[in-house]
Amino acid sequence: MEKYAFISDLNDYFCEKYANYDKICILKGYVMPKMQTTERRPDGTDYSYTLPPETMRLSLQKNKAELLSELKERITDYTFSFSFRPLSFFEKLRNNRSKYSFRKTFSAVCARYSLTAEEALSRTDIGDKTKKRLLGGAYYPTKNLLFTLALVCGFSMQDTEALLTVCGLSFDYALVKDVTVSYLIVNRVHNEEMARAALEEFKVDGLFFRGGGL
Repeated sequence: MEKYAFISDLNDYFCEKYANYDKICILKGYVMPKMQTTERRPDGTDYSYTLPPETMRLSLQKNKAELLSELKERITDYTFSFSFRPLSFFEKLRNNRSKYSFRKTFSAVCARYSLTAEEALSRTDIGDKTKKRLLGGAYYPTKNLLFTLALVCGFSMQDTEALLTVCGLSFDYALVKDVTVSYLIVNRVHNEEMARAALEEFKVDGLFFRGGGL
């Protein structure tokens, strides 16, 4: 039995969203759905087409609970990166003129939560030198940092996606981390203990939490 009742809801969300079909299809007991189908047009002719990949999601499998349990045993998180990409000279010039730069978008998002950009970054475990370069528009943040900011500051999905977009990033539902973090953001799970339980359930690591927590 799960320690937290919401984990069951997280499992259902994960089965509905997770889209790494290479990892799904090799699970023992997974039944490959029929991907081709035929329909008859009003004029009496038949035509065939391929069903969308969503047809392969775990949520449509009768034994999804067993399949998800097996998948969890195989999960390994390789998405951590310490690297913050520096902006080129021309990117800095372009961003200084654009209202859609990360620095400007981040400040606007933080203001909606009664925070300054400095206060938001202070809730994460990154060094002062990196903070200064992010605030000065010299670095792009990593996806892991944006995920951390969304969780520790309570950003909405809309605001999180806006920050990802200006950095050339997006949620990738073929990644366990992205699915798990999206659940916490969409459902506004701000309780530290619950959020940590969700991340541990799917072995999500590499986020920039201060002191190992939210």
